[in-house]
Amino acid sequence: MSNFICFKAEWLSQDPDQADIITAYLSEFPFTHFESEGQWMKAFADENDISESEYEGIEEAVMEYCDRIEWSIVERENWNEMWEKNYFNPLQVGEFYVRATFHPDAPEGVRPITIEPRMSFGTGHHATTRLMLTEMQTQRAVFDVDGGCKVLDMGSGTGILAIAAEMLGATEVLGVEIDDWVVDNANDNLVINATKCNRMVHGDVSALNHIQNDHFDVVLANIHREVILADMAAYVRVLKPQHLLFLSGLQAADESLIVNHALGLNLKHLKTETVDGWLMILLEKM
Repeated sequence: MSNFICFKAEWLSQDPDQADIITAYLSEFPFTHFESEGQWMKAFADENDISESEYEGIEEAVMEYCDRIEWSIVERENWNEMWEKNYFNPLQVGEFYVRATFHPDAPEGVRPITIEPRMSFGTGHHATTRLMLTEMQTQRAVFDVDGGCKVLDMGSGTGILAIAAEMLGATEVLGVEIDDWVVDNANDNLVINATKCNRMVHGDVSALNHIQNDHFDVVLANIHREVILADMAAYVRVLKPQHLLFLSGLQAADESLIVNHALGLNLKHLKTETVDGWLMILLEKM
């Protein structure tokens, strides 16, 4: 089983936007998780996804904004320990209380989502996940309807959004994730949270080829911009008319590009929400 590559960039500038700028450039590469610590930005990727021959190109993409760059390998078995010590504290997002298996039980009056934090993206701490969880609660009526709600979660990661969708009332949830080891993590999280109508599959957008048109009531996609642009037409095909597509994994500079592409696919732009320079775009199929 492969380990992880950790890319670390340090900057000495006092510009508060440095972390967002570096993250924006790194998001063009196959990093799956980003963390900032002081004036260090850390980006993680499966070691099979980035070769040493690509290091120079990645460094050149962010060199203008960095004073020092380091590369290291993180052993997969040490990932939980890293999370426990450094990154993952319980977090409340509306009615959801996101916790790890090693945390105390959630307080009363909230809905716990328990995540076994391996390398999968999605613990609620990144702005994109918080944005999605928040807007899902704002649009909760679409998940809890007579006749049931069918949800597609593309790039499911830990499965956090799929789990939240079921908690909000969805009666069928399909998660699609391209990395097989992430699917294993997500399936463990589905068991931990005692889900009953969630199913996780390994694959990319081609996993939708066998699904009929207008099948899902809600489509969720918290992925990189280029994947969203490439795959949005497939999301639209399987989404019912007058139903919602939630998009995130995007930054402020991406909004016009994403919205214009969506309009060309007969989608209506309902709203954009922003946190720390990251976006959630809500669209409706016409």
